[in-house]
Amino acid sequence: MDLTDRAAELYALPLDEFIGARNAAAKEAAQHGDKDLAAAVRRLPKPAAAAWLVNMLVTRRRDEVEQVLELGASLKEAQASLDRAQLHALGQQRQRLLAAVAHQSLDAAAEAGHDVGPAALPGVEQTLRAALADPAAAAAVLTGRLVRTLEASGWDAVDLEDAVAGPFTPPAPDDDGDDDGSPSEKRPSAPQSAGRKPSAADRQKAQARLDAARDALTDAQEAAATTERAARRLSVRRDGLVASVEDLEERLDALRRELADLEAEAARHEAERLAAERSIEEAERAERSARTAFDELLA
Repeated sequence: MDLTDRAAELYALPLDEFIGARNAAAKEAAQHGDKDLAAAVRRLPKPAAAAWLVNMLVTRRRDEVEQVLELGASLKEAQASLDRAQLHALGQQRQRLLAAVAHQSLDAAAEAGHDVGPAALPGVEQTLRAALADPAAAAAVLTGRLVRTLEASGWDAVDLEDAVAGPFTPPAPDDDGDDDGSPSEKRPSAPQSAGRKPSAADRQKAQARLDAARDALTDAQEAAATTERAARRLSVRRDGLVASVEDLEERLDALRRELADLEAEAARHEAERLAAERSIEEAERAERSARTAFDELLA
């Protein structure tokens, strides 16, 4: 097992188990004679809480993370037709989607056996937003080996130095053009046209179109994600109700058996009561007869 595999295993563990598991993995590698691997494993840093939550999303909710990261690539054609009001509305929708996916990291963390407070959620959202803005940052997120959070800063590439544990090679930048001949998205450092530096207005307009492209898919994805979450919640609730009904049916059966036993016992007691009443009546008749006989002897 190489360093990448070791790191992937370690960063998928509960956060409070990381140090002990890392030291044990380094010791195991040393015992097998791989001193270089042992030293490399021992140097793996414990992730920040927000970075670990992102790792949990990748490990346990990877499909949803990948859907979020596909926003930029999926909506290039939607960039040119959006007005300011639409941009504002779609921006709010994107924020809600990022917040929803980030919040799922708390559930993923709980599934892993380590609860993390909501104070780390802004770092999760910040990292997902950086991954939307930069394919290299997206690749870093998808390793599941983040050590720290990521941050997008305008047009600049996201700083990935010491952000990923173990070997990591960022993907090469996209080609200058698409297959159909239309211009592709370019990094801000690439020239917009020969001999002209993009102006602030150009950058602002391009940034608005880029944000719109990333946000436009959110509407459908948010609806689908909401429906999926609702279906999961209903399934969990249904399972809980079925279990509750089964428990109640078992309890009802037990109560019915207990009631039947009580009714049988009550019937026995009633029979004994009637027998006791008959015995009393017979004793009273005998007492009256004896008293009469006694009185006659004294007369």
